Amino acid sequence: MQRLLCLVARLRLWLAVRWQGHQRVPSSHRRWLRCQEQQWQALISQHFSAARWRTRRIRGAAVQPFEDLLNRPAGGEAYCGGVLFDDLQRQPELRHFRGDRAIDRPLNHWADPVRAVSSHNGRLFWCGPLAFHFGHQIADFGSRVLLASVDPRGGELLWLPWRAASSWQELLPWQRSLLTYLNPGGKRHCIASEPLRVSELVVVPQQARMRAAPSLAHLEALGWCERAITPRPAGVVYVSRTRFAACRSAATLVGAFAGEALLEQLLQERGVRVVHPETLPLEEQLAIYLGAEALIVAEGSAQHGLELLGFHPHKPVVVICRREQLPGMELPLLARFPQVQFVEALQQQWMALNGVAWNGLALLDWQRVAAALNPLLPQPLAAAECAALQRAGEDQLRALAAQVSLKTV
Repeated sequence: MQRLLCLVARLRLWLAVRWQGHQRVPSSHRRWLRCQEQQWQALISQHFSAARWRTRRIRGAAVQPFEDLLNRPAGGEAYCGGVLFDDLQRQPELRHFRGDRAIDRPLNHWADPVRAVSSHNGRLFWCGPLAFHFGHQIADFGSRVLLASVDPRGGELLWLPWRAASSWQELLPWQRSLLTYLNPGGKRHCIASEPLRVSELVVVPQQARMRAAPSLAHLEALGWCERAITPRPAGVVYVSRTRFAACRSAATLVGAFAGEALLEQLLQERGVRVVHPETLPLEEQLAIYLGAEALIVAEGSAQHGLELLGFHPHKPVVVICRREQLPGMELPLLARFPQVQFVEALQQQWMALNGVAWNGLALLDWQRVAAALNPLLPQPLAAAECAALQRAGEDQLRALAAQVSLKTV
């Protein structure tokens, strides 16, 4: 009887999520998302033998701890590990994609054949890597868990840590908050750090990819998740990067645009609320984003927090880019915020020796930035202020370049 009651409760949750999604996401946007999914399905059918992109159940699945992750600039792999393949061409749902490209190194054998393998006799749902990086965990690695959580079948949610804690108690606060938020079904999280043989493994394909729109089912379920957040009413909110990426020394050169400290000051003088997301609990970040009338975001990991929200057709969002945008980079936010603007005003980008674009310091055309921000501000950014921002950016870039040059002499 208890098992039957649990099954009924899970079915009711699944139906409620779908019904809420049908009510909240208008038919025009549903058609757009379905069109995106159909294009993706056509691509899968073209490159793989599988008939369709679907949830798969694997009996006796072998799960390999990750050998490498997020290490492409150093010549490593973006995704190496996870469920071992029986048939590479017939199991596309096990692959890891960004945009339309698989960026993983599939494995079909144990990396260490003499290492002990543990067994799990129940049902597990494959969720993927549990990584140390906030933005990639949300946008890159975290989209299987939500539909697994609302799946009517019972079972546990399987994660494999990479440079992250191997127990719930040791996880960082934002990791615990994220895994709780994306688990409205209340399934238990199973964090495994050893090779594992699983009696039954349910694999939900990626529901969101970087440089791609999420699936309709994923967006519907995110709308259900955000019901747990109480919005914090605010006017215009600026999501800053100044404290995380000051970019005034080689040690703090982790990607930003020059002159951001002055922009922050000018926005505060206009009554804009400035938030530094790395100083706030995840729940508070989401509450601020939900309650804001409009959002201005410095491009970076924090913007991926917005990808935890559902459909918000009337909320203006402006993302100030610090690098050239790759095709499709706008799609994850466009699916949630149809009014989003990505301001690409790059004049030049300075990088340290052997640096990569996302860690560079960008010099922006502030007239173009102001043209996008001014409709949201009670008092526009004037030409003289744009000139001051230009000078501040040039000064910061010169000081940084000089400091790095002195250090390398």
